[in-house]
Amino acid sequence: MNARPLMFFGTTNLDLCFNVERLPSPGESLMGALTRHPGGKGANQAVAAARLGLKPHFYTHVGDDDAGQSLLKSLMEAGVRTEAITVCAGEVSGLAVVMVADDGSNMIVIDPGANSKVGPDMIESATKFIESDAIVVAEMGMPIAALNRLFEMKREKGFELIFNPAPVRPGLPSAAWRSVDFVTPNQTEAFELTGIEVCDFESAARAAEKLLDLGPGAALITLGAQGAYYADGTGSFSLRAFPVKVVDTTAAGDAFNGAFAASLAQRLPLKEAVRKALAVAALCVTRRGAQSSMPTAEAVDEFLQSQTILELE
Repeated sequence: MNARPLMFFGTTNLDLCFNVERLPSPGESLMGALTRHPGGKGANQAVAAARLGLKPHFYTHVGDDDAGQSLLKSLMEAGVRTEAITVCAGEVSGLAVVMVADDGSNMIVIDPGANSKVGPDMIESATKFIESDAIVVAEMGMPIAALNRLFEMKREKGFELIFNPAPVRPGLPSAAWRSVDFVTPNQTEAFELTGIEVCDFESAARAAEKLLDLGPGAALITLGAQGAYYADGTGSFSLRAFPVKVVDTTAAGDAFNGAFAASLAQRLPLKEAVRKALAVAALCVTRRGAQSSMPTAEAVDEFLQSQTILELE
């Protein structure tokens, strides 16, 4: 059976990653080793899907600088379709400074650069790349007005919409929330959206209920090392995360979202799609970097097969 078309809307950044023994306290200086990686939430998600065998379109803005050319090259080499991407004359590409501690925890500061130049009219022109029966994935790094226009376009184009509300920002109208088929926050984002501190599956259930009140058809909350919780108007379930040795959690959420969208596009059943997304996120955190940490379809299949054997034992 052929996969459904898949398109991502989001941000692209050059990540300057400092590997440090531990994260600094306010006012403290630490020594660290610097590496550079292609990143950005939307770009990471699109690459995660491409590594699983999909050929997703990606819409973003990059600057007409050396970083922009490098970011475009990285996306194309990963198998992402870049025809919809805009190179902004006179603008610099997005930049993120990432500190990753030895325990895998991180701190991130972002200069959006060209990502901030996306307007509603640009979104409208980009939707020509959305094919029929498509799954569209959007993250909250783009300007709110642009996101709102994309969500409005759902009524005209009829695509299925996955919304990763990161980083959480105010201003998205209630009509836009009602266009969402799946909202996929992590624990922190769920707290920011609902006021409920998510620390386990029980609290995730309460947060999911409030998320559904905003208007989306389903809520899928990720809980890091604990797993994920899903709820919609007809039922709910939770799945445990796969235990792994954590090296870098920077792109774990992006790995999960890209894999979940890819799995739905491959027409996997819902629970199986969530399980596969958890596997991709687990493999992602065992490696450093963002896009460089996204596993291939073969690696994921091998990992899931080994987990099935363990479950049977």
